[in-house]
Amino acid sequence: MADLTQLVEEHKDLSEAAQKQAGQAIGGAMPDEHKNFLMTVTTLIKAKEIDAFQPRTFLHQDVYDSLSQEAREQVDLSMVNLADLLRHITDFFLSKKTPDESPHLQNMIEQLWLMKDRVEEKVGDVFKF
Repeated sequence: MADLTQLVEEHKDLSEAAQKQAGQAIGGAMPDEHKNFLMTVTTLIKAKEIDAFQPRTFLHQDVYDSLSQEAREQVDLSMVNLADLLRHITDFFLSKKTPDESPHLQNMIEQLWLMKDRVEEKVGDVFKF
């Protein structure tokens, strides 16, 4: 396996155009479950039921209120990361400069699901999405 220094040395002479192309998101079909999730999240955002800048809006408040103090603290900590990733997902999806379907977007969605699932396995269905 090549180390970072070797990789940098091999690719140090990339043209500016090649560098720009390397940094662009590629398009590619996503599974229906990912597309459905995007529709759910964008619908919730457009309806102002959730706001990626106000993580408390993600909560099923009745479930959250019934949790122990320790469980609420765990949820509170996770909401910061969930909000950040949700902002990235929605920004990517809504941008005119990125494809609507992409392996990059699919990966971000899967990361969000994993974070959300780790919390909800312990505390129940506390999030709206």
